[in-house]
Amino acid sequence: MTEILTSPAQRLPSRDRGWLTAGVPYWQLIAILFFALAYRAATFGDPILDYDEQLYLTIGDRLLHGHLPYVEMWDRKPPGLFAIYAMIRLMGGTGFVQYQVVAALCAGATAALIYTMSRRSTSVRASLIISVAYLLFLNPLHGAGGQSPVFYNVLTAFEAWLTLKAGDSQRPRMVILYALATMVIAGVAIQCKYTPFVEGVYFGLIFLVRFHRIGIPVRMIIGIGAAMVGLAVLPTLIAMTIYWRLGHLDAFVQANFVSVFARHPFPPERRSQQQMLIATIGGPLLLMAVFKLTRVWRNFGLARSVDFSVLAGWCVAALIGFSMLGDFFDFYFITVLPPLLVFIAPFVDLPGRKRAVIIGFLLVWPFVLSPPRWGLAAQHSEAMATLVGAIRPYIADGRCLYVYDGPTSLYFLTKACVPTRFIYPDHLTNPTETPALGIDPVAEESRLLATRPGAIVFADTPLVPRVDVATRAVLLKVLKRDYIRVSRVTIDRTYDVFALRDLHPGAGLLPGAPINPR
Repeated sequence: MTEILTSPAQRLPSRDRGWLTAGVPYWQLIAILFFALAYRAATFGDPILDYDEQLYLTIGDRLLHGHLPYVEMWDRKPPGLFAIYAMIRLMGGTGFVQYQVVAALCAGATAALIYTMSRRSTSVRASLIISVAYLLFLNPLHGAGGQSPVFYNVLTAFEAWLTLKAGDSQRPRMVILYALATMVIAGVAIQCKYTPFVEGVYFGLIFLVRFHRIGIPVRMIIGIGAAMVGLAVLPTLIAMTIYWRLGHLDAFVQANFVSVFARHPFPPERRSQQQMLIATIGGPLLLMAVFKLTRVWRNFGLARSVDFSVLAGWCVAALIGFSMLGDFFDFYFITVLPPLLVFIAPFVDLPGRKRAVIIGFLLVWPFVLSPPRWGLAAQHSEAMATLVGAIRPYIADGRCLYVYDGPTSLYFLTKACVPTRFIYPDHLTNPTETPALGIDPVAEESRLLATRPGAIVFADTPLVPRVDVATRAVLLKVLKRDYIRVSRVTIDRTYDVFALRDLHPGAGLLPGAPINPR
Protein backbone atom coordinates (compact mmCIF):
# COMPACT_ATOMS: atom_id res chain seq x y z
CA MET A 1 0.00 0.00 0.00
CA THR A 2 2.83 2.40 0.84
CA GLU A 3 4.27 1.88 -2.62
CA ILE A 4 0.92 2.83 -4.19
CA LEU A 5 0.77 6.01 -2.17
CA THR A 6 4.25 7.21 -3.08
CA SER A 7 5.25 5.79 -6.46
CA PRO A 8 7.03 8.85 -7.88
CA ALA A 9 6.58 9.64 -11.55
CA GLN A 10 6.52 6.02 -12.70
CA ARG A 11 3.14 5.80 -14.41
CA LEU A 12 4.31 7.46 -17.63
CA PRO A 13 7.41 6.68 -19.67
CA SER A 14 9.97 9.46 -19.35
CA ARG A 15 9.96 10.09 -23.09
CA ASP A 16 6.25 10.95 -22.89
CA ARG A 17 6.53 13.43 -20.07
CA GLY A 18 6.54 16.63 -22.07
CA TRP A 19 6.91 20.21 -20.84
CA LEU A 20 3.24 20.95 -20.20
CA THR A 21 1.07 17.89 -20.58
CA ALA A 22 3.38 15.13 -19.31
CA GLY A 23 2.28 12.90 -22.16
CA VAL A 24 -1.40 13.55 -21.44
CA PRO A 25 -3.35 13.85 -24.70
CA TYR A 26 -4.69 17.34 -25.21
CA TRP A 27 -8.20 16.04 -25.77
CA GLN A 28 -8.31 14.82 -22.15
CA LEU A 29 -7.50 18.30 -20.85
CA ILE A 30 -10.03 19.88 -23.21
CA ALA A 31 -12.64 17.37 -22.01
CA ILE A 32 -12.04 18.53 -18.42
CA LEU A 33 -12.60 22.13 -19.51
CA PHE A 34 -15.86 21.20 -21.20
CA PHE A 35 -17.01 19.34 -18.10
CA ALA A 36 -16.28 22.42 -15.99
CA LEU A 37 -18.40 24.58 -18.29
CA ALA A 38 -21.23 22.05 -18.42
CA TYR A 39 -21.32 21.41 -14.67
CA ARG A 40 -21.31 25.10 -13.78
CA ALA A 41 -23.66 26.17 -16.60
CA ALA A 42 -26.64 26.12 -14.23
CA THR A 43 -25.24 29.22 -12.52
CA PHE A 44 -24.55 31.25 -15.65
CA GLY A 45 -26.36 34.56 -15.57
CA ASP A 46 -27.22 34.47 -11.86
CA PRO A 47 -26.90 38.08 -10.60
CA ILE A 48 -26.70 37.06 -6.93
CA LEU A 49 -24.66 33.87 -7.21
CA ASP A 50 -22.44 34.99 -4.34
CA TYR A 51 -22.01 38.24 -2.48
CA ASP A 52 -18.28 38.90 -2.81
CA GLU A 53 -18.12 38.58 -6.57
CA GLN A 54 -20.97 41.06 -6.95
CA LEU A 55 -18.66 43.58 -5.32
CA TYR A 56 -15.72 42.62 -7.56
CA LEU A 57 -17.86 42.97 -10.69
CA THR A 58 -19.19 46.34 -9.57
CA ILE A 59 -15.71 47.68 -8.79
CA GLY A 60 -14.30 46.24 -12.02
CA ASP A 61 -17.06 47.92 -14.01
CA ARG A 62 -16.58 51.30 -12.33
CA LEU A 63 -12.82 51.02 -12.67
CA LEU A 64 -13.38 51.28 -16.42
CA HIS A 65 -15.25 54.54 -15.79
CA GLY A 66 -12.42 56.15 -13.87
CA HIS A 67 -13.38 55.21 -10.31
CA LEU A 68 -10.40 54.25 -8.19
CA PRO A 69 -10.53 51.26 -5.83
CA TYR A 70 -9.89 52.09 -2.14
CA VAL A 71 -10.39 55.82 -2.82
CA GLU A 72 -13.93 55.69 -4.23
CA MET A 73 -14.79 52.00 -3.67
CA TRP A 74 -13.32 50.34 -0.59
CA ASP A 75 -12.29 46.72 -0.20
CA ARG A 76 -9.14 44.96 0.99
CA LYS A 77 -8.56 42.74 -2.04
CA PRO A 78 -5.53 43.62 -4.22
CA PRO A 79 -6.15 45.68 -7.37
CA GLY A 80 -5.26 42.74 -9.60
CA LEU A 81 -8.57 41.05 -8.81
CA PHE A 82 -10.51 44.16 -9.79
CA ALA A 83 -8.43 44.41 -12.96
CA ILE A 84 -9.51 40.86 -13.88
CA TYR A 85 -13.16 41.83 -13.51
CA ALA A 86 -12.56 45.05 -15.44
CA MET A 87 -11.10 43.03 -18.33
CA ILE A 88 -14.11 40.72 -18.18
CA ARG A 89 -16.39 43.76 -18.47
CA LEU A 90 -14.63 44.62 -21.73
CA MET A 91 -16.26 41.49 -23.15
CA GLY A 92 -19.60 43.29 -23.00
CA GLY A 93 -22.88 41.57 -22.27
CA THR A 94 -24.58 41.50 -18.90
CA GLY A 95 -21.32 40.96 -17.05
CA PHE A 96 -22.69 38.09 -14.98
CA VAL A 97 -22.53 35.41 -17.67
CA GLN A 98 -19.11 36.63 -18.75
CA TYR A 99 -17.42 36.51 -15.34
CA GLN A 100 -19.04 33.15 -14.56
CA VAL A 101 -17.84 31.62 -17.81
CA VAL A 102 -14.30 32.94 -17.25
CA ALA A 103 -14.39 31.58 -13.69
CA ALA A 104 -15.55 28.21 -15.03
CA LEU A 105 -12.65 28.16 -17.49
CA CYS A 106 -10.22 28.96 -14.67
CA ALA A 107 -11.73 26.17 -12.57
CA GLY A 108 -11.44 23.81 -15.52
CA ALA A 109 -7.83 24.83 -16.16
CA THR A 110 -7.00 24.18 -12.51
CA ALA A 111 -8.67 20.77 -12.74
CA ALA A 112 -6.64 20.04 -15.89
CA LEU A 113 -3.42 20.89 -14.05
CA ILE A 114 -4.52 18.69 -11.14
CA TYR A 115 -5.09 15.89 -13.65
CA THR A 116 -1.67 16.40 -15.23
CA MET A 117 0.13 16.45 -11.89
CA SER A 118 -1.78 13.40 -10.67
CA ARG A 119 -0.73 11.47 -13.79
CA ARG A 120 2.84 11.60 -12.56
CA SER A 121 1.98 8.96 -9.96
CA THR A 122 -1.51 7.61 -10.62
CA SER A 123 -3.60 5.99 -13.32
CA VAL A 124 -5.76 7.77 -15.86
CA ARG A 125 -8.90 6.81 -13.95
CA ALA A 126 -7.59 8.06 -10.61
CA SER A 127 -6.35 11.32 -12.12
CA LEU A 128 -9.67 11.91 -13.85
CA ILE A 129 -11.63 11.29 -10.65
CA ILE A 130 -9.37 13.68 -8.73
CA SER A 131 -9.73 16.44 -11.31
CA VAL A 132 -13.53 16.08 -11.40
CA ALA A 133 -13.60 16.07 -7.58
CA TYR A 134 -11.99 19.51 -7.59
CA LEU A 135 -14.82 20.90 -9.72
CA LEU A 136 -17.46 19.22 -7.55
CA PHE A 137 -16.00 20.44 -4.25
CA LEU A 138 -16.05 24.06 -5.39
CA ASN A 139 -19.83 24.29 -5.12
CA PRO A 140 -20.28 23.46 -1.41
CA LEU A 141 -17.35 25.79 -0.65
CA HIS A 142 -19.12 28.74 -2.32
CA GLY A 143 -16.81 28.51 -5.30
CA ALA A 144 -19.52 28.07 -7.94
CA GLY A 145 -18.83 31.57 -9.27
CA GLY A 146 -15.94 34.01 -9.25
CA GLN A 147 -14.50 33.94 -5.74
CA SER A 148 -10.85 35.00 -5.79
CA PRO A 149 -9.41 31.46 -5.18
CA VAL A 150 -11.21 30.22 -8.30
CA PHE A 151 -9.03 32.62 -10.31
CA TYR A 152 -5.72 32.33 -8.50
CA ASN A 153 -5.80 28.55 -7.93
CA VAL A 154 -4.94 28.03 -11.57
CA LEU A 155 -1.86 30.19 -11.00
CA THR A 156 -0.68 28.41 -7.85
CA ALA A 157 -1.34 25.04 -9.50
CA PHE A 158 0.84 26.13 -12.42
CA GLU A 159 3.53 27.18 -9.95
CA ALA A 160 3.40 23.68 -8.46
CA TRP A 161 3.59 22.10 -11.91
CA LEU A 162 6.68 24.11 -12.83
CA THR A 163 8.28 23.18 -9.52
CA LEU A 164 7.66 19.48 -10.18
CA LYS A 165 9.05 19.83 -13.71
CA ALA A 166 12.17 21.46 -12.30
CA GLY A 167 12.70 18.30 -10.25
CA ASP A 168 12.82 16.29 -13.50
CA SER A 169 15.57 18.38 -15.03
CA GLN A 170 19.32 18.31 -14.43
CA ARG A 171 19.98 21.28 -16.72
CA PRO A 172 20.70 24.40 -14.65
CA ARG A 173 19.48 26.74 -17.35
CA MET A 174 16.07 25.04 -17.53
CA VAL A 175 15.69 24.94 -13.75
CA ILE A 176 16.48 28.66 -13.55
CA LEU A 177 13.89 29.42 -16.24
CA TYR A 178 11.32 27.35 -14.36
CA ALA A 179 12.13 29.26 -11.18
CA LEU A 180 11.83 32.70 -12.77
CA ALA A 181 8.57 31.75 -14.50
CA THR A 182 7.18 30.44 -11.23
CA MET A 183 7.94 33.70 -9.44
CA VAL A 184 6.30 35.76 -12.21
CA ILE A 185 3.15 33.67 -11.81
CA ALA A 186 3.35 33.94 -8.01
CA GLY A 187 3.46 37.73 -8.30
CA VAL A 188 0.29 37.73 -10.38
CA ALA A 189 -1.43 35.36 -7.93
CA ILE A 190 -0.58 37.67 -5.04
CA GLN A 191 -2.41 40.46 -6.84
CA CYS A 192 -5.58 38.36 -6.72
CA LYS A 193 -5.22 37.86 -2.97
CA TYR A 194 -2.23 38.23 -0.69
CA THR A 195 -2.40 34.84 1.05
CA PRO A 196 -0.94 32.91 -1.97
CA PHE A 197 2.38 34.56 -1.11
CA VAL A 198 2.89 31.67 1.34
CA GLU A 199 2.85 29.16 -1.51
CA GLY A 200 5.06 31.46 -3.58
CA VAL A 201 7.62 31.59 -0.78
CA TYR A 202 7.49 27.83 -0.42
CA PHE A 203 8.06 27.15 -4.12
CA GLY A 204 10.86 29.72 -4.11
CA LEU A 205 12.62 27.86 -1.29
CA ILE A 206 12.22 24.57 -3.16
CA PHE A 207 13.97 26.12 -6.15
CA LEU A 208 16.85 27.40 -4.02
CA VAL A 209 17.40 23.88 -2.71
CA ARG A 210 17.17 22.54 -6.25
CA PHE A 211 19.83 25.03 -7.44
CA HIS A 212 22.20 23.73 -4.80
CA ARG A 213 21.57 20.09 -5.68
CA ILE A 214 22.33 20.54 -9.38
CA GLY A 215 25.58 22.30 -8.58
CA ILE A 216 24.87 25.98 -9.14
CA PRO A 217 27.43 28.05 -7.16
CA VAL A 218 26.20 29.74 -3.98
CA ARG A 219 27.12 33.17 -5.30
CA MET A 220 24.98 32.64 -8.35
CA ILE A 221 22.13 31.23 -6.23
CA ILE A 222 22.06 34.48 -4.23
CA GLY A 223 21.76 36.53 -7.41
CA ILE A 224 19.05 34.30 -8.88
CA GLY A 225 17.20 34.35 -5.55
CA ALA A 226 17.21 38.14 -5.55
CA ALA A 227 15.82 38.17 -9.08
CA MET A 228 13.10 35.70 -8.03
CA VAL A 229 12.05 37.92 -5.13
CA GLY A 230 12.02 40.96 -7.40
CA LEU A 231 9.77 39.26 -9.94
CA ALA A 232 7.38 38.06 -7.24
CA VAL A 233 6.88 41.49 -5.68
CA LEU A 234 6.99 43.47 -8.94
CA PRO A 235 3.21 43.50 -9.62
CA THR A 236 2.49 44.74 -6.09
CA LEU A 237 5.22 47.37 -6.34
CA ILE A 238 3.77 48.57 -9.66
CA ALA A 239 0.32 48.90 -8.06
CA MET A 240 1.75 50.80 -5.09
CA THR A 241 3.73 53.09 -7.41
CA ILE A 242 0.59 53.94 -9.39
CA TYR A 243 -1.26 54.89 -6.22
CA TRP A 244 1.76 56.87 -4.98
CA ARG A 245 1.88 58.84 -8.24
CA LEU A 246 -1.85 59.51 -7.94
CA GLY A 247 -1.43 60.72 -4.36
CA HIS A 248 -3.41 57.90 -2.78
CA LEU A 249 -0.75 55.56 -1.42
CA ASP A 250 -2.17 55.99 2.08
CA ALA A 251 -5.57 54.68 0.94
CA PHE A 252 -3.89 51.72 -0.77
CA VAL A 253 -1.83 50.79 2.30
CA GLN A 254 -4.75 51.21 4.69
CA ALA A 255 -7.08 48.98 2.68
CA ASN A 256 -4.59 46.34 1.56
CA PHE A 257 -2.50 45.92 4.69
CA VAL A 258 -3.55 47.90 7.77
CA SER A 259 -7.20 46.86 7.59
CA VAL A 260 -6.29 43.16 7.67
CA PHE A 261 -4.94 43.50 11.20
CA ALA A 262 -7.59 45.94 12.43
CA ARG A 263 -10.58 43.63 12.06
CA HIS A 264 -12.18 42.27 15.18
CA PRO A 265 -12.14 38.48 15.52
CA PHE A 266 -15.33 36.53 15.19
CA PRO A 267 -16.88 35.30 18.45
CA PRO A 268 -15.73 31.79 19.46
CA GLU A 269 -19.11 30.26 18.63
CA ARG A 270 -19.06 31.72 15.12
CA ARG A 271 -15.52 30.46 14.56
CA SER A 272 -16.54 27.01 15.78
CA GLN A 273 -19.38 26.98 13.28
CA GLN A 274 -16.95 27.85 10.49
CA GLN A 275 -14.54 25.12 11.54
CA MET A 276 -17.34 22.55 11.72
CA LEU A 277 -18.43 23.46 8.20
CA ILE A 278 -14.90 23.04 6.87
CA ALA A 279 -14.57 19.73 8.72
CA THR A 280 -17.84 18.50 7.22
CA ILE A 281 -16.88 19.36 3.66
CA GLY A 282 -13.13 18.83 3.56
CA GLY A 283 -12.27 16.96 6.74
CA PRO A 284 -11.97 13.55 5.05
CA LEU A 285 -9.51 15.02 2.54
CA LEU A 286 -7.34 16.23 5.41
CA LEU A 287 -7.60 12.86 7.16
CA MET A 288 -6.46 11.05 4.03
CA ALA A 289 -3.49 13.41 3.69
CA VAL A 290 -2.51 12.84 7.33
CA PHE A 291 -2.89 9.08 6.88
CA LYS A 292 -0.63 9.16 3.85
CA LEU A 293 2.00 11.14 5.75
CA THR A 294 2.02 8.70 8.66
CA ARG A 295 2.24 5.65 6.41
CA VAL A 296 4.98 7.04 4.22
CA TRP A 297 7.00 8.47 7.08
CA ARG A 298 7.78 4.91 8.17
CA ASN A 299 9.65 4.39 4.92
CA PHE A 300 12.15 7.24 4.83
CA GLY A 301 13.46 6.30 1.42
CA LEU A 302 10.06 6.71 -0.19
CA ALA A 303 9.41 9.90 1.74
CA ARG A 304 12.47 11.44 0.12
CA SER A 305 11.00 11.20 -3.38
CA VAL A 306 10.91 14.62 -5.01
CA ASP A 307 7.20 14.62 -5.85
CA PHE A 308 6.17 13.48 -2.40
CA SER A 309 8.24 16.17 -0.68
CA VAL A 310 7.05 18.98 -2.96
CA LEU A 311 3.38 18.00 -2.68
CA ALA A 312 3.48 17.50 1.09
CA GLY A 313 5.08 20.91 1.53
CA TRP A 314 2.54 22.47 -0.84
CA CYS A 315 -0.28 21.11 1.34
CA VAL A 316 1.30 22.67 4.42
CA ALA A 317 1.88 26.01 2.69
CA ALA A 318 -1.72 26.13 1.47
CA LEU A 319 -3.02 25.31 4.95
CA ILE A 320 -0.92 28.11 6.43
CA GLY A 321 -2.33 30.55 3.87
CA PHE A 322 -5.84 29.32 4.62
CA SER A 323 -5.55 29.77 8.38
CA MET A 324 -3.26 32.79 8.72
CA LEU A 325 -6.10 35.36 8.76
CA GLY A 326 -7.77 33.63 11.69
CA ASP A 327 -11.14 33.32 9.94
CA PHE A 328 -12.33 30.04 8.50
CA PHE A 329 -14.74 31.00 5.76
CA ASP A 330 -15.59 27.98 3.66
CA PHE A 331 -14.39 29.59 0.43
CA TYR A 332 -10.94 30.16 1.98
CA PHE A 333 -10.54 26.38 1.92
CA ILE A 334 -10.74 26.38 -1.88
CA THR A 335 -7.04 27.26 -1.99
CA VAL A 336 -6.23 24.01 -0.15
CA LEU A 337 -8.10 21.76 -2.59
CA PRO A 338 -5.48 21.45 -5.40
CA PRO A 339 -2.55 20.32 -3.23
CA LEU A 340 -4.71 18.04 -1.11
CA LEU A 341 -6.31 16.35 -4.10
CA VAL A 342 -3.02 15.80 -5.96
CA PHE A 343 -1.41 14.54 -2.75
CA ILE A 344 -4.13 11.95 -2.05
CA ALA A 345 -4.68 10.97 -5.70
CA PRO A 346 -2.98 7.55 -5.27
CA PHE A 347 -5.72 6.54 -2.82
CA VAL A 348 -8.06 6.19 -5.79
CA ASP A 349 -5.86 3.34 -7.05
CA LEU A 350 -6.23 1.34 -3.82
CA PRO A 351 -7.86 -2.08 -4.32
CA GLY A 352 -11.29 -3.29 -3.23
CA ARG A 353 -13.78 -1.54 -1.00
CA LYS A 354 -11.37 1.17 0.06
CA ARG A 355 -11.32 2.50 -3.48
CA ALA A 356 -15.13 2.44 -3.68
CA VAL A 357 -15.47 4.39 -0.43
CA ILE A 358 -12.91 6.98 -1.51
CA ILE A 359 -14.45 7.44 -4.96
CA GLY A 360 -17.87 7.75 -3.35
CA PHE A 361 -16.64 10.52 -1.08
CA LEU A 362 -14.82 12.37 -3.87
CA LEU A 363 -17.67 12.29 -6.38
CA VAL A 364 -20.89 11.82 -4.42
CA TRP A 365 -20.40 13.78 -1.19
CA PRO A 366 -19.83 17.24 -2.73
CA PHE A 367 -22.68 16.64 -5.18
CA VAL A 368 -25.02 15.77 -2.30
CA LEU A 369 -23.94 18.88 -0.38
CA SER A 370 -24.49 21.23 -3.31
CA PRO A 371 -26.01 19.86 -6.52
CA PRO A 372 -26.52 22.14 -9.54
CA ARG A 373 -29.87 23.93 -9.36
CA TRP A 374 -31.16 24.44 -12.88
CA GLY A 375 -33.59 27.31 -13.32
CA LEU A 376 -32.48 29.21 -10.23
CA ALA A 377 -30.41 31.70 -12.24
CA ALA A 378 -33.45 32.63 -14.32
CA GLN A 379 -35.60 33.03 -11.20
CA HIS A 380 -32.99 35.26 -9.57
CA SER A 381 -32.64 37.34 -12.73
CA GLU A 382 -36.37 37.90 -12.93
CA ALA A 383 -36.63 38.85 -9.25
CA MET A 384 -33.65 41.18 -9.53
CA ALA A 385 -35.26 42.88 -12.54
CA THR A 386 -38.31 43.51 -10.37
CA LEU A 387 -36.13 44.93 -7.60
CA VAL A 388 -34.23 47.17 -10.03
CA GLY A 389 -37.54 48.37 -11.50
CA ALA A 390 -38.73 49.35 -8.03
CA ILE A 391 -35.56 51.36 -7.41
CA ARG A 392 -35.19 53.20 -10.72
CA PRO A 393 -37.94 55.84 -10.28
CA TYR A 394 -36.21 57.18 -7.18
CA ILE A 395 -32.72 57.50 -8.68
CA ALA A 396 -33.82 58.86 -12.06
CA ASP A 397 -33.10 62.48 -11.09
CA GLY A 398 -29.48 61.75 -10.22
CA ARG A 399 -30.09 60.80 -6.62
CA CYS A 400 -27.97 57.99 -5.26
CA LEU A 401 -28.85 54.45 -4.24
CA TYR A 402 -27.79 53.11 -0.85
CA VAL A 403 -27.76 49.36 -0.36
CA TYR A 404 -27.59 49.10 3.41
CA ASP A 405 -28.07 45.36 3.28
CA GLY A 406 -28.68 43.63 -0.02
CA PRO A 407 -27.06 42.63 -3.31
CA THR A 408 -24.10 44.83 -4.23
CA SER A 409 -24.94 44.04 -7.86
CA LEU A 410 -27.80 46.54 -7.55
CA TYR A 411 -25.22 49.31 -7.96
CA PHE A 412 -24.01 47.60 -11.11
CA LEU A 413 -27.46 46.97 -12.54
CA THR A 414 -28.90 50.42 -11.81
CA LYS A 415 -25.72 52.36 -12.65
CA ALA A 416 -26.73 54.64 -9.78
CA CYS A 417 -24.33 56.93 -7.99
CA VAL A 418 -23.28 55.79 -4.53
CA PRO A 419 -23.24 57.94 -1.39
CA THR A 420 -20.27 56.17 0.20
CA ARG A 421 -17.10 54.40 -0.83
CA PHE A 422 -18.07 51.50 1.45
CA ILE A 423 -20.38 49.94 -1.10
CA TYR A 424 -20.16 46.39 0.26
CA PRO A 425 -22.95 46.27 2.86
CA ASP A 426 -21.06 44.01 5.25
CA HIS A 427 -18.42 46.66 5.85
CA LEU A 428 -20.70 49.14 7.61
CA THR A 429 -23.10 46.63 9.12
CA ASN A 430 -20.77 43.98 10.56
CA PRO A 431 -18.99 44.79 13.87
CA THR A 432 -16.16 42.51 12.78
CA GLU A 433 -15.44 44.81 9.83
CA THR A 434 -16.20 48.31 11.11
CA PRO A 435 -12.93 48.73 13.08
CA ALA A 436 -10.93 48.01 9.92
CA LEU A 437 -12.40 50.75 7.72
CA GLY A 438 -10.08 53.51 8.85
CA ILE A 439 -13.01 55.84 9.63
CA ASP A 440 -15.68 56.29 12.28
CA PRO A 441 -18.48 54.02 10.97
CA VAL A 442 -21.25 55.93 12.78
CA ALA A 443 -20.02 59.23 11.38
CA GLU A 444 -19.84 57.71 7.89
CA GLU A 445 -23.36 56.29 8.20
CA SER A 446 -24.66 59.69 9.30
CA ARG A 447 -22.77 61.48 6.52
CA LEU A 448 -24.03 59.25 3.71
CA LEU A 449 -27.63 59.42 4.93
CA ALA A 450 -27.35 63.21 5.08
CA THR A 451 -26.90 63.13 1.28
CA ARG A 452 -30.52 61.86 1.17
CA PRO A 453 -30.24 58.87 -1.19
CA GLY A 454 -33.30 58.49 -3.38
CA ALA A 455 -33.69 54.81 -2.49
CA ILE A 456 -32.40 52.60 0.31
CA VAL A 457 -32.42 48.79 0.22
CA PHE A 458 -32.86 46.92 3.48
CA ALA A 459 -32.97 43.13 3.99
CA ASP A 460 -35.42 41.50 6.36
CA THR A 461 -32.68 39.35 7.95
CA PRO A 462 -28.95 40.16 8.25
CA LEU A 463 -26.54 38.32 5.97
CA VAL A 464 -24.31 37.56 8.96
CA PRO A 465 -25.59 36.86 12.48
CA ARG A 466 -23.89 39.96 13.88
CA VAL A 467 -25.04 43.54 13.29
CA ASP A 468 -23.35 46.81 14.23
CA VAL A 469 -26.07 48.24 16.44
CA ALA A 470 -24.70 51.81 16.32
CA THR A 471 -24.80 52.19 12.53
CA ARG A 472 -28.13 50.40 12.32
CA ALA A 473 -29.66 52.74 14.90
CA VAL A 474 -28.66 55.71 12.76
CA LEU A 475 -30.26 54.14 9.70
CA LEU A 476 -33.51 53.15 11.42
CA LYS A 477 -33.98 56.65 12.77
CA VAL A 478 -33.59 58.18 9.31
CA LEU A 479 -35.82 55.57 7.65
CA LYS A 480 -38.60 56.26 10.12
CA ARG A 481 -38.36 60.02 9.66
CA ASP A 482 -37.61 60.51 5.96
CA TYR A 483 -38.49 57.35 4.01
CA ILE A 484 -41.44 55.14 3.15
CA ARG A 485 -41.38 51.54 2.07
CA VAL A 486 -42.51 51.21 -1.54
CA SER A 487 -41.59 47.67 -2.57
CA ARG A 488 -40.76 44.25 -1.19
CA VAL A 489 -39.10 41.54 -3.30
CA THR A 490 -38.08 38.07 -2.17
CA ILE A 491 -35.02 36.50 -3.78
CA ASP A 492 -32.56 34.69 -1.50
CA ARG A 493 -33.82 36.98 1.28
CA THR A 494 -36.62 39.52 1.34
CA TYR A 495 -35.55 43.01 0.33
CA ASP A 496 -37.44 46.21 1.10
CA VAL A 497 -37.02 49.32 -1.03
CA PHE A 498 -37.43 52.58 0.87
CA ALA A 499 -37.99 55.75 -1.14
CA LEU A 500 -37.30 59.27 0.03
CA ARG A 501 -40.62 60.64 1.21
CA ASP A 502 -40.16 63.81 -0.88
CA LEU A 503 -40.05 61.66 -4.01
CA HIS A 504 -43.09 59.56 -3.11
CA PRO A 505 -45.59 61.60 -1.09
CA GLY A 506 -48.27 59.60 0.60
CA ALA A 507 -48.58 56.73 3.00
CA GLY A 508 -46.46 54.31 1.02
CA LEU A 509 -47.34 50.93 -0.39
CA LEU A 510 -46.21 48.88 2.60
CA PRO A 511 -45.87 49.28 6.37
CA GLY A 512 -43.28 51.75 7.60
CA ALA A 513 -39.69 51.40 8.73
CA PRO A 514 -38.48 47.97 9.88
CA ILE A 515 -37.80 47.11 13.46
CA ASN A 516 -34.29 46.22 14.49
CA PRO A 517 -34.20 42.42 14.08
CA ARG A 518 -31.20 41.94 16.40
